[in-house]
Amino acid sequence: MDATARADAIVAERLRAAAAREPLPGPAEGRDATELAASLAAGSAHAERFTAEIAAAVRGTALALEAARPHPADLWTTAAAAHADPSVWFEQAVLLGHPTHPLARSRGTLTDAQIRAWAPEHRARLDLGRYPMPHLDATDSWTALAAGDLPVHPWQAARHGLTEPSATWTGVAPLMSLRTLSTGDLHVKTAVDLQLTSAVRHVSPAAVHNGPSIARRLKTPAAAAGITVLAEHAAISRTDSGEPRPHLAAILRPAPHTAGHPRAVPLAALAEPCPATGRPIAAALAGSDLDSWWAAFAPVALAPLRLFAATGVALEAHGQNTLASFTGEVPTSLVYRDFGGVRVPPREWPGLIGDLPEPDPEARLRKLLAALFPTTLTALVEALATWTGTDPGAWWRTLADAVRDLDLEPRVRRAVLREPWPVKATTAMRLADNPTDDLWARLDNPLAGA
Repeated sequence: MDATARADAIVAERLRAAAAREPLPGPAEGRDATELAASLAAGSAHAERFTAEIAAAVRGTALALEAARPHPADLWTTAAAAHADPSVWFEQAVLLGHPTHPLARSRGTLTDAQIRAWAPEHRARLDLGRYPMPHLDATDSWTALAAGDLPVHPWQAARHGLTEPSATWTGVAPLMSLRTLSTGDLHVKTAVDLQLTSAVRHVSPAAVHNGPSIARRLKTPAAAAGITVLAEHAAISRTDSGEPRPHLAAILRPAPHTAGHPRAVPLAALAEPCPATGRPIAAALAGSDLDSWWAAFAPVALAPLRLFAATGVALEAHGQNTLASFTGEVPTSLVYRDFGGVRVPPREWPGLIGDLPEPDPEARLRKLLAALFPTTLTALVEALATWTGTDPGAWWRTLADAVRDLDLEPRVRRAVLREPWPVKATTAMRLADNPTDDLWARLDNPLAGA
C-alpha cells in the first residue's frame, strides 16, 4: 500500500472512531476519508470546508509517512548528536500527530515543499530571524534573551513583508508543534497565520499576559507534585494606537536540558512506533524490563492529579505539552510547558485574563482528565499492549493501583477510576458554528475494571 492509501486509511479510521463517540450530522458511510467526511457532515453548513480539511489531512499524513525512518538502536546517543537540544530528536520522531484529531497533520495553506521545509516530522532545520518592532510590549527579561527584537517564523515574516532581520538564529528545529522551534537553548513559540488542526495559531494578548505570571506562581507547587514548569517570557507588537497584534507575537521558554532535564521526552513520543519494527519508543527506552519501567512511569504520569489535589489547578497535560524526564533509564518526573489550556480557581489566582480562571471544579477536572487519560495514556497503553501482544488491562491495572495510592477526594477518585472519561469531540467541533469552542463526548473508562 502506498503512502497516500495508508494515509487515507488512517484518517478514515479516525473519522469512524469519531462517529462512534461524537454527535455528528450524518452517518459514517463512504469508501475513503473524503467520502466519509462528506457523509458525516451531511446537512452541515460547514460540510464543504470540513471535507476540504480532511483532504488536506490525508495529504499531510501521506507526506509524514513518506518521511518515516527507522529508529536507531541507541536513542539517547542519537538524540544528543541530532541537535544542541537533545529533546528535538524525540519531538521530531512523532509522525502522525494527535492520535484522535481528524485534522492531525493538516497545515493550512502550506505547499508540500513548505511542509517538508518546516514540519517536524521531516526533521527540518531552518533560520529564524529576529526583527526590530517599533512598539514591542515585552516582559522585563525579554531583552536579555532576544536582544529586544521579535523572532518571527519565516512563513509569517514573508507573509507580512519582514525582510531585514537584525539577527538570525540558524539550525533552528521545529518541535511537535510546527510553529514552536528550538534554537538549542530556547524554545520559541511563534505566531503563524495558519490553521493547524483546530485553529489559526496566533499568540493572544491573554497568553502574553498570563504565561509568565502563571509559570512563576506554579513553580513551587508543581515541583512538589513532581513537575517542572518551564518559565515563559513573552512579547507582542502593537500598532501606533496601542492595539495588540497577535499575529506578531512570541513566547520564549528554556529548553528542558537548560532547566535540569537533559533527557526529556514528550509523552506522545513514548507511544511512537518504529516504522521498521513497530517497537514504541517507550519500549526501546525500557530495555529488557518493560514491566518495571511501566511501574516507575505510572506515578510519574499521574503528577498532574497530585497538583490538582493540592491546588485545584488543572494542567492540560496532553502528549505535546508534557514531557517525561529520565534519570538514567528511569522516568522520574514531568516537564510541563504552555499554559493556554490550564484552568485555575479564580479566587486563588487573581489577575489572570481570558478563560484560564474557571470557577467550576468539575470543568477544571474535565480539562485535566481529557488531556491525560483518553488520549495520551490510552495511546501509550495501546502501543505497549500491541508491541508485547498483551491484554491492555494489565497495563491499566498498574496505573489504577498508582491512582489508588494518591490522596484524592472521593469525587476525583470516582472520575478517574469509575466514571466514563471525557474527551474533546474534535470532529463535532469542526462542524460547529464556533469550531474552537470545546464540545465533549464520553468514553468507556478502562480503569473501571482494573
